[in-house]
Amino acid sequence: MTLDYIEELRNEVEREVMACIGCNDCMLACPLPEKARVTIAELNAGVLADRITSVNVINFVTACTQCQQCIPVCPANLHRADMVLWNKMKVEHVAPDRPMPLQVGSQVVQSNWTLDSLARQLINYQLFNGVPVEHLRRMLLSCTLRQLAEGETLCREGEFHERLYIVLEGEIEQSVSTATGSNMRILVLTAGTFHGEMGVLSNLAEGYNLVAMQKSIALEMPKATVHRMMKELTAFKATMDELYRRRALWTYAIRSPLFKSVPESAVEGLLNDATLRIFRAGEVIYREGESGGDLCLVQAGYLRVSRKHFDSELVMQYYREGDIFGASSILFKQPQSTTVTANTRAEVVFIPAASVLALLEKYPDLRSRLVEEAYKSDQLLRLAKPQAKESTTTGMAGIQTIQENISLKALMDQGVMQAHEILVIDTATCTNCNNCVDACGRRHGNSRLERRGLQMGNLLFPTACRHCEDPVCLLCSVNGIVRKPDGEISIVTENCIGCGACSERCPYGNIQMHDRHKESGFLLPMLKSLGLKKDESHSRDRIAVKCNLCEGYDDYACVRACPVGAAMRIDPVEQFKREDLNIGLEIKKQGGR
Repeated sequence: MTLDYIEELRNEVEREVMACIGCNDCMLACPLPEKARVTIAELNAGVLADRITSVNVINFVTACTQCQQCIPVCPANLHRADMVLWNKMKVEHVAPDRPMPLQVGSQVVQSNWTLDSLARQLINYQLFNGVPVEHLRRMLLSCTLRQLAEGETLCREGEFHERLYIVLEGEIEQSVSTATGSNMRILVLTAGTFHGEMGVLSNLAEGYNLVAMQKSIALEMPKATVHRMMKELTAFKATMDELYRRRALWTYAIRSPLFKSVPESAVEGLLNDATLRIFRAGEVIYREGESGGDLCLVQAGYLRVSRKHFDSELVMQYYREGDIFGASSILFKQPQSTTVTANTRAEVVFIPAASVLALLEKYPDLRSRLVEEAYKSDQLLRLAKPQAKESTTTGMAGIQTIQENISLKALMDQGVMQAHEILVIDTATCTNCNNCVDACGRRHGNSRLERRGLQMGNLLFPTACRHCEDPVCLLCSVNGIVRKPDGEISIVTENCIGCGACSERCPYGNIQMHDRHKESGFLLPMLKSLGLKKDESHSRDRIAVKCNLCEGYDDYACVRACPVGAAMRIDPVEQFKREDLNIGLEIKKQGGR
């Protein structure tokens, strides 16, 4: 019999608490001020207790964000974060019933629900089938009730809203923008229905507009809370995975030009046979020479397409969101002509070849479209060459020479092409005056730019936030770092506790930790000369700092300050696109990234 997550966690923490040597290193690493009022002995006692009554322990575990900073420093290789989580769950389980606050515009008022009454109502919704009411009650402690006026927008298509919305009262219209600029109604969300699983479980922008048709109330469940529920509850995870699979398939189908001539009922039947698979970077979808295969639709991420070239691998092109591949092997019954590998985390829809062939018999227009896609892909593969050419392109700050013989594979592997907007410095033009760094410091207090980083040819990609399409830094349980609706990754200074987890997660080193209370460079030496000691009360009071694209200003300080136009903000896909090495067949034809 397999143990569920709760039992596994209980067994782990009760075993590890007995191995704790009480060295206190974990508490020294903790960024929370509440740590000063609790001891290792109190935390360990809480792990084995049926109920936690110590006020100090309750305050500490309630404030814990699970940043994991305590784990690497443990000399006994124990998981202090899991012990604190176990204590936190005990405290949440016995949280007293209380009225739920309701957000109405910029005001917060008391709602008609209490913690218990809302949990009892939600447990009857299909979304929460199999979820014990006590677990749902715990999760509500981190959720928000929001009231919408008639005509008020809950989320907009193309923006990022990483929340799961559950409608409690009223009606909310779900619509999608058409090519003519109008909105086409998809459905009306009523009490008990929900929306947002795509934004919560992926890093994609919102695909629909949600507007209240009358006064409505919705429950907003943060991304971190949803993932915690999925981790703790197998039934809820199964529900969310299936919902995501179906919504991902359907969203792709209604937007893909491939299925324009196919009736909705036929598309739905095809999707019932389809599967959605998620690949880690480096995983192979199929290899050159393999026989057969399914029709593959790229839902998210980048895939590298390569062929054997003597003893090496020749990268031919890259697939990305919206692309279709595998058609040639189905239509012409030939082996795979390339190897396709996930270059980043990628989501791929697989439609069985038999289902595709059956549909092609009924709908000739679909066959012609699929043949066109196969021909387009084959043509691009034939055009690809081992040698790349050089050309010049126009940068944002003037005419810049950008060498196209820079390895596009290297740009992909280093995450440059996955960035939404990136700072690049042409070192052939740069005079090393450091004006860009100084200008950033003057505008923001602490410079968010360092002139170091990835160097490729004459191009330097310095340590400035790339605002990635798949940002791994966002896993913050206190919303200290968030993605705004326009895709910008931003630090929320009021929420940041200075744990440094986002800085460690950033694979490019583009988030720095600074003291929240900046020292005076003039007075400090004078005080030291008088024998006065530095106040250490804020020595661990840090804050994450990163580029925010100069939010609130009409220019970029670093770009404006460059006297020779060497610094540029660019869209890497547009700037580095090449005729002989394609990045995606679709390139998001509807415009924008």
